[in-house]
Amino acid sequence: MNPAERLFLERYVSNPKRNLLRFSFVFMVLGIVLSVGILSAALNLFEGYERALSSVLLDSFPHIRVQDANRTFMDEGRARQAFALLASQPEVESATPNISFNVMASNGGKAHGCFLSASDFPPGAAVTYAKYVRSGHSKPSAGKVIVGHYLAKELGLGLGDTLRVIYPNLDKITPLGMLSGEYPFVIDGIYRSGYYEYDRTLILATVADARGILDSSAGFSSVEVKLKSPWIARAASLAAKYDKFLGGSLQADPVANTTLLKLVKMQKWLIFVIFSFLVLIAGINVISAVLTQIYDKKNEIAVMKALGAAPSTVRNILGYQMVLVCLLSIILGQAFGMALSWLAVKQNFYHLKGDVYFIDRLTLYISPLNLIITFAAASLLVLLCVRIPLRRIDRMPVIELLRNP
Repeated sequence: MNPAERLFLERYVSNPKRNLLRFSFVFMVLGIVLSVGILSAALNLFEGYERALSSVLLDSFPHIRVQDANRTFMDEGRARQAFALLASQPEVESATPNISFNVMASNGGKAHGCFLSASDFPPGAAVTYAKYVRSGHSKPSAGKVIVGHYLAKELGLGLGDTLRVIYPNLDKITPLGMLSGEYPFVIDGIYRSGYYEYDRTLILATVADARGILDSSAGFSSVEVKLKSPWIARAASLAAKYDKFLGGSLQADPVANTTLLKLVKMQKWLIFVIFSFLVLIAGINVISAVLTQIYDKKNEIAVMKALGAAPSTVRNILGYQMVLVCLLSIILGQAFGMALSWLAVKQNFYHLKGDVYFIDRLTLYISPLNLIITFAAASLLVLLCVRIPLRRIDRMPVIELLRNP
């Protein structure tokens, strides 16, 4: 920036009202603020959705499940041996023997198909799902269960109420048909992860109670493995590795839904590309404002050219002014986007449908990387729209400008 360019820019900054109050300038600034604000809000909300879904899927579910190759019950010895082998692996965060099976939950005339799960956590080990138990106790005890938020809501139950679990006893068939066992449990906790299907079907019980329902004295249905964060994406290859050293009688299957998370990430950047066209449309207003500025300052341009100013200097004097306004507008647009996304999260008249979007609430996350990418992309588009009309200055003869002021 040479002294002449610096002088004009300082004068512009010290007295901006004369230019900023023009209609073309106001329209340009509003266009940039609104387009960048919508783009930023969309990214903030989708980033929050992606992180919330990732947290629920990867925290609520095991990443690898080890079970009998014939899908039968594992005896106590094999389950403990598999647990010891898996727990010794450096990439394994936790390995937990588990019993899980489908049941029917009922209350009065209401009934709902559910999934009962019982984990045998080692002494002193953290309960993996504890952070999602929003009320009551975080670990089931004898005769007491933890149920999903929507399951309790649909059945009209709360803490301290009795939930009846129905399980068909296939070994007890009478002349009247199969005999179903009914087991009453007291609700001792409410589980709410935000993952709709899990919150409406989950029942957490003790291993002893689960075996009592199954009429079994020992054994587990699987060993659930949770991996450390850097290794989750490699769940499929690690499951193949575990298959080899566990032997042919046990089978390791990856259950971490990383494909869904990759799809969500791809959709986030697809939305970014689509919404970036809003900034490009706002760039039309930038081109119009720059052309208006050029024609309004024909006399000044003519004088500078007559005094021997280089064409690049004349372009830069006008260009720096427009670029400064545009960059400030982009920053203001990002601030507007943060406020817009915050309002979208705090509003109470619209909620996500859990059966459609997997989770039931909007979440906001402002990523510094997303802010930088948005600022860079918007700045690039705006700078391009400023540069294009400035070339017209080179085709404006000094004599014509002086003759037709």
